[in-house]
Amino acid sequence: MRVLVMGGTEFISLHLVRELLAGGHEITVFNRGKRAERLPDGVATIVGDRKDHAGLRDRLKGRRFDGVFDITYAPTLGEDVAALLAALEGQPHVIFISTGRVYDHNLPIPYPEDTPRSFYWGDYARHKIASEDLLFERHKTGGGPISIVRPTHVMGPLNTRNNETFFMDRIWRGRPVLVPGDGGWLRQFGHVEDLAVAMTAMLGNAKAYGRAYNVMGEDTVSQVGFVELIADVIGKPAALRHFDPALLKGFDKPGPVFGQNLVYDCHAVHTTTRLRQELGIRPRYTLHAALAQTWEWYQREKLVDRPLDFAFEDALLAKIGA
Repeated sequence: MRVLVMGGTEFISLHLVRELLAGGHEITVFNRGKRAERLPDGVATIVGDRKDHAGLRDRLKGRRFDGVFDITYAPTLGEDVAALLAALEGQPHVIFISTGRVYDHNLPIPYPEDTPRSFYWGDYARHKIASEDLLFERHKTGGGPISIVRPTHVMGPLNTRNNETFFMDRIWRGRPVLVPGDGGWLRQFGHVEDLAVAMTAMLGNAKAYGRAYNVMGEDTVSQVGFVELIADVIGKPAALRHFDPALLKGFDKPGPVFGQNLVYDCHAVHTTTRLRQELGIRPRYTLHAALAQTWEWYQREKLVDRPLDFAFEDALLAKIGA
């Protein structure tokens, strides 16, 4: 199939491009051209800014695709998705990467796809929900097929979210890991390669038209359990130092604590039954296997030696007397 990928050179979109290439698809990426060296051979590029709606329309004029993957978030507003849909010629299958954060996290876990959506997560959820609604309306009114993909924490090589590598940095160096509160909130992760496989399998599959799917791994783990699992993979103990999150307010510019986005105080657990039953897709990676593969990449890329600033953590540790 002729496929357009909005993005193509960062974390999820680059893994998707690789998976699409392996499937024999003809790929064009649309991005700002800043990381062209990352693209595999054989991938065509359209350089532009999707938020320049007139430019987007001009650059896509006369080009026809069978499928379109919309992955970029900069942030991407509903109006940006509408501009993309208006610029597409024909009726390609549009697969939109949304998020599990569209769900109302005030509700009990787990969250299936029919869980009520809300703005619990603020503007991020608002933008994603607005985009989803535009796409569902496109499908409903005969404008063309769509599918919605809702991942949770995506992990793996090239991750732009400093989650798993955050803990690898500290455990490998024998540093303590600061834990806000009890560290008992439940989390769910998914490997980026599994996500790419699932998205590729949806392409042109009529069963996926007009449907939303949770796409993530099956393992559920607490915050501290995640840290301890990484320690097990590395083969070094994790020294946990719990502290009252209110202490962070005493710093003018508090540094990162507990990864980039794993601190929040609610559970985030989802079902993947729809993905399995309707499309026959299941993850290849367990959480342990996913972390082991990421750790291998981390070492291979010599990230074990990257320079890091621990000054804020040292100040916080001194304050709690650890």
